[in-house]
Amino acid sequence: MQSLLVVGTGLIGTSIGLALQGQRRVLLADVDDEALGAAVDRGAGQRWDGRTDVDLAVVAVPPLLTAGALQDLQRREVSASLTHVASCQSRVQHDLELLETDLSNVCGGHPLAGREVAGPAGATARLFVGRPWVACPSPETAADVLTQVTDLAVACGADPTVMSPEAHDRAVALSSHLPQVTASALAARLLESDTAAVRVSGPGLQDTTRVAASDPDLWTDVLSANAGHVAPLAALLADDLRRVADALSVLARTPDDGAALGVVRDVLSRGNAGRALVPVKRGVRDRDVAVVAVRVPDQPGRLADLLVRAAAAGVNVEDVRVEHLAGHQTGVVELLVRADQRTDLLSALRAGGLEVLGELS
Repeated sequence: MQSLLVVGTGLIGTSIGLALQGQRRVLLADVDDEALGAAVDRGAGQRWDGRTDVDLAVVAVPPLLTAGALQDLQRREVSASLTHVASCQSRVQHDLELLETDLSNVCGGHPLAGREVAGPAGATARLFVGRPWVACPSPETAADVLTQVTDLAVACGADPTVMSPEAHDRAVALSSHLPQVTASALAARLLESDTAAVRVSGPGLQDTTRVAASDPDLWTDVLSANAGHVAPLAALLADDLRRVADALSVLARTPDDGAALGVVRDVLSRGNAGRALVPVKRGVRDRDVAVVAVRVPDQPGRLADLLVRAAAAGVNVEDVRVEHLAGHQTGVVELLVRADQRTDLLSALRAGGLEVLGELS
């Protein structure tokens, strides 16, 4: 059985250990003894004694600390293969070069998976299943080290892909870092409003602000490390918002102003087109699926019952979204299925006496 050292027992590091249970011998290290103890208690691995060498060492600490941790492991000859999971690859690469680190046995990596819940308590063995895991070798990285990283991704259930550090950072600036800034800025507006906005909030606010619950300290490090890529995207988003704000100001005075209506529609239409590109899961996008909404009692087993009925009808559920209705003992479950299976699902649910609220293609 191969051995692995994970340095950093936060959400990602602990989830790696949990995902590899029974596949590899996992050792854990962390300067935070409480976090380390929690990860060990959850079964993510054993405490590292500081001396035992391993086949692969993974650094899972904040981006600004990653290069120093890698250099320390290299100096102590802990492993012939080193990787990390920093969300900003170019910054780590730059720091390693400044430290004059041997880059031949280092290959960056970044699993595109996470939760707004930080720390080992939020870790799960299935965090990486079906998610991209980007390996970011430098020109000096040895081929066998790259293979170790992609093998790790596969072992955790992820789909490995290879990109340069620069290409990776440019991509995640739009797909991950800008959404965090946007969600946080939107949620911050609630602090300056009366309580009515929260009382009448629906799934739109919940969906768009979910990641605003993420750790501010962690994200300050991430955004500062990738600031060069995120800043121009944030400026473009601000431009769109400013154009909409100006147009709405015109419409508040002149509701039928054609130019102002055109500005609003343009942003909404471009949003439709962009959203259609976002995958529900690998190989499946929103434009490929139909959404069937069902009202269900907030009782144990009711969600499972929906999925069992779908399976019995031969329908594969691509995704599930749940909206809890505040103050009610019911919720709305949206089942996302392939468009050509929508009719079969509707028939199965209605035959079971379930309350179907509607379907959207």
